[in-house]
Amino acid sequence: MKKIIVTLFSALLLMPFTGHSQLTINITSAYQYTPLKDSLFLSGTFNAWVVNSPAYVFSRTGLNTFSITINPAPGALQFKVTRGSWTYVEANSTGGTISNRSYTYAGGPATLNIQIAGWQDIGGTASPTSASPNVYFLDTDFPIPQLSTSRRIWIYLPPDYVTSSKKYPVLYMHDGQNLFDVSTSFSGEWRVDESLDSLFSIGDWGIIVVGIDNGGANRINELSPWNNPSYGGGEGGKYMDFIEHNLKPYIDSNFRTYTIPKFNGIMGSSMGGLISQYGGVDYQQSIKKVGLLSPSFWFTDTIFQFVHQIPIQPDMKFYFVSGTTEDSSMVPLMMAMRDSVIAGGLSPARTKLLTWADGQHAEWFWAREFPAAYLWLFNDLNLVTSVAPERTPEQPFKLYPNPASEGIYLETGSLEEEWTFALYTMQGTLISESRVKGNLFFGTSSFSAGGYFVKASIGDRAIFWKKLLICH
Repeated sequence: MKKIIVTLFSALLLMPFTGHSQLTINITSAYQYTPLKDSLFLSGTFNAWVVNSPAYVFSRTGLNTFSITINPAPGALQFKVTRGSWTYVEANSTGGTISNRSYTYAGGPATLNIQIAGWQDIGGTASPTSASPNVYFLDTDFPIPQLSTSRRIWIYLPPDYVTSSKKYPVLYMHDGQNLFDVSTSFSGEWRVDESLDSLFSIGDWGIIVVGIDNGGANRINELSPWNNPSYGGGEGGKYMDFIEHNLKPYIDSNFRTYTIPKFNGIMGSSMGGLISQYGGVDYQQSIKKVGLLSPSFWFTDTIFQFVHQIPIQPDMKFYFVSGTTEDSSMVPLMMAMRDSVIAGGLSPARTKLLTWADGQHAEWFWAREFPAAYLWLFNDLNLVTSVAPERTPEQPFKLYPNPASEGIYLETGSLEEEWTFALYTMQGTLISESRVKGNLFFGTSSFSAGGYFVKASIGDRAIFWKKLLICH
């Protein structure tokens, strides 16, 4: 018996003690456009360079941070990181080939921190970009089974997405190439990310934006459900089925979203406006906000027949905007569509139509008009509580709600001291001033939507500043 025990003990000594032979590799920073949908794999001398082994997949620790713990034998190691294929292997900052990574593992617990500067298929950190750091690729090849193809999908996440537990509304947009990054656009960008970052900085709740790249030569085919004999079209129904049945469920399952229909919108320009009108009406059960910038209603009369046949649910919202000289039919058709949704049962107050003499059929115009369209469409969600905040020694007054629509309440808590409240533009121009003892309702309906500053002062003894967002 003693001999058996000694033999077993000797055998145990010869076995690797993996509990202490652990190497943790942390990716502390991956290239901004590392697709969020992709898994990252470790491949090297320790696993015969298998490129997509389930045993060597990284755990995601953040949006662009990852970690894996392995148990290699001590000695010289070589490895690379892939996204499951040598086609999708890590690269340098320009997307060029890099040598195998090398590390000498001495045994025992150890940690190695690395960064991913780029990928061979999508470039790297040195590539020019104008996108905010909170813009990502969801996927470079998101399957679209309805169209037997795949597409790059972008996603904008609010600045506090990582640091909060909040849920957010979602806006689905077309022509993703033109929304965030001038380096991928074909005629300028919408600056969606910069506009939303700016609104967030002055009190907006934030929104997730999902941008779908257009199909290039197939763009017209995909953005109209009906055929135009001269230009094509006809696959728009399949495209919207993809958004409704594939893309939207994935977004709602993998990100913190409000899934209630009133928190979901769709927006686009030109042909993107046409498909947004169709999709908004066809999928009213899940999409309630429709943004239509210079919509191409001229493309097919069938869009009007379609809208006339379907009752418009009373909680829908439609926002129309264009230039007056873009095309002779642009404004009349836009007005006709506005009248059509009202005739279908929608209150006129839940439509808005704007025309601008300087407006053009161009990205710069849509970039300019995007913030107002977004604010108007989503201003009824009441995501920022309307309960008055508590007064504090640092700010001994209450100002609510913020964002505001019709007005704000100002409560000083004192009937003895006279307060002065002044409203300034973000550029510092004084536009209104009131003096009050006690409480005041300050109307804001006559002011343009956007960001402002409120200055509250008690004589010359104390001055307080607060940012205010007005949306109508």
